[in-house]
Amino acid sequence: MIIDLNELRERGEPLVVEGDFAESQLKIRSETASLTRPAHARLRVSLAGERLRVNGNVTAELEVPCSRCLKPVGLQIDKNVDLEYWPDPKVEKEGEEIALSYEELSIGFYRDDVLDLSGVISEQIVLEIPMKAVCDEACRGLCSQCGVDLNETTCDCHPDTLDPRWAALLDLKSKLK
Repeated sequence: MIIDLNELRERGEPLVVEGDFAESQLKIRSETASLTRPAHARLRVSLAGERLRVNGNVTAELEVPCSRCLKPVGLQIDKNVDLEYWPDPKVEKEGEEIALSYEELSIGFYRDDVLDLSGVISEQIVLEIPMKAVCDEACRGLCSQCGVDLNETTCDCHPDTLDPRWAALLDLKSKLK
């Protein structure tokens, strides 16, 4: 959903956007996460001069793989957002770098007087996905040798006692003796 700042200026008052956003609109689907139902957002978009403020709430239900056993894990996201967007700084030539102050690192930027609200919603959902989701804190994961799910069965594999990264030092130790 594209917000045109010129229309917002003419309107003279904040715009309230509420609705459901399908996975295809948000472009979240990947090997690592997928929406189990459309995400819902209720956002208030207001303009003060050239600065755009987006605040409200985003909710979503996702499915991500367990980082230990790869079984699907359901996640509930309910996030309040309060974001600020400024016009994209102008650059003289392609590839030029612009220094940002520490305070500016929490600010987003828009270009050509438009803001893609679906991108804002997607970003907020993705930021809430944990780095390593687990189905259960006691999850035993997969066997590193045969790949069997250790939560469901056991295997006869013997775990390597030596970390392969230390093999070169072990070889050096045997040569020194």
